[in-house]
Amino acid sequence: MQRIELQLDVSEALPKGRGTRSLAASVYLPDASALGAAPLVMFAIPGGGYSRGYFDMSFAGHAGYSQAEHHIARGLVFIAIDPLGVGASSFDGLDAITFGDLAASYDSAVRQLLERVRSGTLAGGFPALPRVTAIGIGQSMGGCVTILTQARHRTFAAIAPLGYSAIHTQLPQRTEAARTSTAAGFVFKPGASVDVSTIAKTTATVFDYVYPFHWEDVPKDILDADMDGGYPLRKVCPPFGSATIPPCAVTMMFPGAVKEDAASIDVPVLVGAGERDVCPDPHAEPTAYRRARDVALFIVPRMAHMHNFAGTRRLLWERLLHWSHGIAREREAG
Repeated sequence: MQRIELQLDVSEALPKGRGTRSLAASVYLPDASALGAAPLVMFAIPGGGYSRGYFDMSFAGHAGYSQAEHHIARGLVFIAIDPLGVGASSFDGLDAITFGDLAASYDSAVRQLLERVRSGTLAGGFPALPRVTAIGIGQSMGGCVTILTQARHRTFAAIAPLGYSAIHTQLPQRTEAARTSTAAGFVFKPGASVDVSTIAKTTATVFDYVYPFHWEDVPKDILDADMDGGYPLRKVCPPFGSATIPPCAVTMMFPGAVKEDAASIDVPVLVGAGERDVCPDPHAEPTAYRRARDVALFIVPRMAHMHNFAGTRRLLWERLLHWSHGIAREREAG
């Protein structure tokens, strides 16, 4: 597997006075012979508390936890990116990061990478793909950033928000009392300001993170690797984790936080959710995308919110693969 690590300058996409800002990207390239007649590049961004390493996980004694490997083996170019304020991307000035900043910086990084893919300057010996189709996927917070980016910049040919509700994101809990208590921690007055301390205050109201995040069949050593260092504010950060989260991420869980953005999207949308996830009524999610003529819903059995840890993760990966190829073939034919 050929992997390239990049830092992409996105300063010009942000308001003046912010200084130099960059996003970290991991590029995974398939064998050129596997690309096919309608080549694809899939861009992926992680959820809060996670970094781009979430899409390329490995655990001693366990196989098959890398979504990147799964997809490039089937002919996709796969690119995982840390959004602003996350992982190895610029994270100073966290309190000042807005929805608009997250969308503009991500769009800038994607467009820079697409230019390299189309011109053949991404990696020596890798062919130019002038007609490549760009698909945007995002997990949890990354799903929200993907919605924001598509709505405001029309970045992708299609998007797949995974584990994020465009209506009202809510963490499931084992009991109704715990769910109600958790939900109360994410209630703010419209226009309320948030800062780094807000994350600690709100997440402290969450009764249980294991139940909403991990299905019961996740191996204990893998569960421990994710949770033992603390979550979502990590004291010890695993390779797939992030020590920082933009405080505005808290407001992504407000009812209707991206209502207008989601309603403006007119490209195909695949909503992906686990059987136990943050979409209280997953069958209602397609109604959020009012202008999209092609909206699909895929609910994965025996999967909780952190999809790539689930024993059924390949079902989601294969659905993304077939859906994305369908989008590329339609564009090629049209």
